[in-house]
Amino acid sequence: MRSARPACAIRLSSSLACLALWGCGADVTSGSTSASVSASASATSAAEVSSSASTERSASPSQRRADLELTPDAFLARGPATLVLGTLGDDRADRDMRAQAEVLRSALPGATVIDDASIDVAGGVAAWPKNPILFGGAHVNRVVAALAPVLPLSADETRIEIGGARIDAPGSRIVAIVPARAADPAHPGHPTLLLYAGLGTPGITEINGGMRHGGEPILIGDSFGRLRTGVWSAAPDGGLRAALGEPARRDTWRRSSRDVAGVAMTIAFPSGLEATPDDERVVDAVGRGLASSAKRLALTAPPPLTVYVYPNREAKKALTGDGGDGHAMVIGRTLHVRRADAAPGGGLERLVAHEGTHVFAAEAWGGTGSALMGEGLAVWVSGAYQGKPLSEWAKTLTPRPPIASLLPLRAFRARPEAETYPLGGLLVTAAVARVGLENVRDHLYSAGAEDWAAACVRAGTSAEQLDHDLAAMK
Repeated sequence: MRSARPACAIRLSSSLACLALWGCGADVTSGSTSASVSASASATSAAEVSSSASTERSASPSQRRADLELTPDAFLARGPATLVLGTLGDDRADRDMRAQAEVLRSALPGATVIDDASIDVAGGVAAWPKNPILFGGAHVNRVVAALAPVLPLSADETRIEIGGARIDAPGSRIVAIVPARAADPAHPGHPTLLLYAGLGTPGITEINGGMRHGGEPILIGDSFGRLRTGVWSAAPDGGLRAALGEPARRDTWRRSSRDVAGVAMTIAFPSGLEATPDDERVVDAVGRGLASSAKRLALTAPPPLTVYVYPNREAKKALTGDGGDGHAMVIGRTLHVRRADAAPGGGLERLVAHEGTHVFAAEAWGGTGSALMGEGLAVWVSGAYQGKPLSEWAKTLTPRPPIASLLPLRAFRARPEAETYPLGGLLVTAAVARVGLENVRDHLYSAGAEDWAAACVRAGTSAEQLDHDLAAMK
């Protein structure tokens, strides 16, 4: 986490068209918790995508080159996006898909959300919505499955194949523009689309965590972040060919595993550094942080985690691209942290509790519907923000706007992080006191801006009551 920005936040960049949740990190110094995941709304719409009829016609050479070079940034600048959610998974996968979509929709002006069953691939380009973004590989998204015979890549629960490479390490994911394809006698055509897919089911939970993207047509990530980038070119047969760059540096690690309070954790130190007597204190601090998070969330079977410990921010940035104190890679069940105060109750323990919460909650509770609740839960679990207990924030934090006004991603990121993070922690505190942890988990955590009022009713309260409870906290 960087001291300049809080952990796990979604950052709205004016140019980076990344749709992401929070890869996150809580600052253990005097700074904030830091965001390692970026999300960005496309700026003002430039022009509507071509009509279905013109898309079916053969593209000119210049248009074809433009399609091959298109990036996610440029794609989202074409107009409002349509988020196409896979529905081939189970109910849990569907909920996770929809929760993430609600966050992203609140960041993309004019975006709409539809299910994969809404597109009849056999109907050709005319059957497609404008600017489609497909979520999930062929194992969860029926549109991706239907396109499999003509796609220049493949992605499912166990592997991604593109450009002659097979990627099957846990936490692997791909963000890629797939250029439009004209119809032929054997297959219908499809428009240019943006694909987000990762291993596992549904494989898209916080898929952009810790992975800056938007400027390359093809980006492959793993549990450390950006792994390989690529570009498209025309193949001799008229299809597409992916040319991938060299993989990013990946080091070897000294690993040790242990079970702490039901949490199966693996701690990894760079193998190039000799073991030190302090390593055991670091392992103990990590164990305490994870155990406290699992206990606070009332988890009976927390998922296993791997925690990579770096000697300093520079070493962490060299491997992950994130030079902050720490961040979580939810899709790979990994935390990346730098060494910090390993004493009981110290910075490292708080950092791991905060970051571990993002992984634990995503696995046990599902996706969150807002950054306010996602970050608020992590702050609530750790009990502090910027080293200041939530009880102290309750005495000093003002103003406290209506909760619903901070649920859209743009609104959340528009305010200072030193306001929204502790405010989120206080909201979770008030909600747990009012309706209990189970109702927060089952109804409020996954609620987006459009569903907040109804979710409060399902949880046994009202939006007005929670606004009142939050305002009354002293």
